[in-house]
Amino acid sequence: MKSGLGQDMVSVLIEQYTGRIPLLEELRRGLEREAIEALSGVPHIDRVSFRVKEAKSFVSKARDQNNSPEYSDPLVEIEDQVAGRIIVFFLTDLEIVRQRIAATFNTVERVERRPQRDAEFGYESDHLICLIPPHLQPVGWNARKDVPTTFELQIRTLFMHAYAEPQHDLAYKAAKELPREVRKELAWIAASSWGADHAYERVRRWHSANGQSGPGPGVS
Repeated sequence: MKSGLGQDMVSVLIEQYTGRIPLLEELRRGLEREAIEALSGVPHIDRVSFRVKEAKSFVSKARDQNNSPEYSDPLVEIEDQVAGRIIVFFLTDLEIVRQRIAATFNTVERVERRPQRDAEFGYESDHLICLIPPHLQPVGWNARKDVPTTFELQIRTLFMHAYAEPQHDLAYKAAKELPREVRKELAWIAASSWGADHAYERVRRWHSANGQSGPGPGVS
């Protein structure tokens, strides 16, 4: 199935995807439990959550002509049908979490999403593509040929997340090109979030150097 899907093919794809949602939900619960257990005792974790991609979003991604290469079998190839997100307090927590995750899940791809130029501010997040562990595959998973082999995991700080989620709805999903002033406002928000992350990191280091850093909340 190519991105130029006709309406009949879209209807078939929605039906096929919707029929697998209970299976994907079972996988989601297992992955979430595994990630929470892997991060047990790690301080400065705000939340760990997984979701199953909505059918509408799945089809939209399957039809997106900007995909390179195009999906020939989106039911198998789209990697974020089940996706997780880990939100941490500080920049230095990102590497700690990555190491725990790497010891738990087999990571096949890692992309640090950052602006390409030093003078730019924008979306930041660590994206991992991990293999679905055999012991977490729901009953009957291996017997199917229309299921993915991977899931996506994002790791962000609180300020990365605070910028990314509203920006995704206000800018990424915008139906038309944003005016210059609106783009400048979003850039200001991104720069402020970046600055807040680095300011918190400097405060954290001061606390640590002066023996005032407590353990902080972890995953429960």
